[in-house]
Amino acid sequence: MTRFHVHRIGNDGSLALDVQSNLLDALTTRVVVPLAPVGDVATPVSRLNARLAIDGETFAMLTQFITTVPVSAVGPSIADLSARADEITAATDFLFQGF
Repeated sequence: MTRFHVHRIGNDGSLALDVQSNLLDALTTRVVVPLAPVGDVATPVSRLNARLAIDGETFAMLTQFITTVPVSAVGPSIADLSARADEITAATDFLFQGF
């Protein structure tokens, strides 16, 4: 698994963004942030809910719902958002640090 890659998770195929350090690949879980189409997010907070384009559609990071999933539930990578690493990291920093 690779940090900042988007994967389908579980049987329902929901999208999640891997935010776990690549140094921890030996763990049997991954830390992920769910993604939802921007239109499905009631009142996004710009610094917390970064907007990310995937295959021509805009998704919001639901950073407040950060979670872990078993590696076995993580599907193949469907997008690489490494180019947005600073914005993604800023969203998780805002969740944990408030700035």
